[in-house]
Amino acid sequence: MQEIRWKDDLKSALWDAKSTNRLIFMFFHHPECGGCIKTRAITFSDRHLADVLSNEYVPIQFLVTKDQEVTARYKIEWTPTLILADEYGNELERWVGFLPAEEFMGQLYLSKGLAEFHRNRFRAAESAFEWIIDHQPESEVAPEARYYMGVALYKESGDPSHLARTWESMSRRYPGNYWTKKASAWS
Repeated sequence: MQEIRWKDDLKSALWDAKSTNRLIFMFFHHPECGGCIKTRAITFSDRHLADVLSNEYVPIQFLVTKDQEVTARYKIEWTPTLILADEYGNELERWVGFLPAEEFMGQLYLSKGLAEFHRNRFRAAESAFEWIIDHQPESEVAPEARYYMGVALYKESGDPSHLARTWESMSRRYPGNYWTKKASAWS
């Protein structure tokens, strides 16, 4: 079983992220937090997820009772908190709470897509959103991924037909969904 190759310190993670062009994956946890314990025991023990985190990100973990300076810098209010950051340590996306491996993977790809979207790397964002649409089309995060896939395609090309097609697709696939309602402006 592949174990996650956690970095020891933020400086090392920043250097690795710069040299490999990967996002930093931060895991803030507390020793008595039930969600943190389950995340470590159940979610992070998933072989596929461990491979993805180790190979596609620079993973680093922080114990909030020990790493208080970093905890304060990122304004951690609850654990587990998971953050994607750029090579300078700038937070791009965050989510809080335990998720089983399959749902965690969808959230990870959604957050990666949004992080790349925030950096105007639309093709990388599209690739992350497409992973969700292809591998987890019925997941909780799929409608949001489909919405932002349309926005990324539009922003990359300037072609508004991407928005109209996104609305049409979402209205058939996810009728009544919150993200479908947002996309209805494109009909």
